[in-house]
Amino acid sequence: MTTKPDPDFDPRFDPAFQRGFADGAEQSTRQGAARSAVGRTQPQSRYAEPVAGPRAPAGTTTATPPVPDAPITTPVSGPTDDAAEADRERRPNPFLIALGALSVVLVAAGMWGVQTARAPFLGTNVATDVDFVGLQILQVLAPMSIALGAATAIGVLFVFAVDWQKRRA
Repeated sequence: MTTKPDPDFDPRFDPAFQRGFADGAEQSTRQGAARSAVGRTQPQSRYAEPVAGPRAPAGTTTATPPVPDAPITTPVSGPTDDAAEADRERRPNPFLIALGALSVVLVAAGMWGVQTARAPFLGTNVATDVDFVGLQILQVLAPMSIALGAATAIGVLFVFAVDWQKRRA
């Protein structure tokens, strides 16, 4: 005695994407029905005529036999996946280059700020017209700039290390 498959079930498609699919128990019964239907011919469509194409005159019906699905092929044009991946590996990441340059600029600006903030106090004659507010700002921002530049350089180095580890694996 054979079980009659669900009329709404199409064995060509995954049961999870069909109407009425709720849980795994229902999936196992529907997959069993799909496996039993694999050896038979494809089910006829419920629609009498194809969607596209010329329409038949009123009063006549046209039946088209089911056409087996053609295998899906993609044309190969351009480099293969291995060549494209190798090309991607050779090209440097422009964002990492920009971050590396930014870290160098931040460290250099911080060093300049430290030297500029110290310069008025290095001599024996301290001028009375020194801009103390500007010096205070430099004393606060210069070490922060150096720390931010160093942290950025460490982050770029970390990204390079992870990328190097992926290439070796």
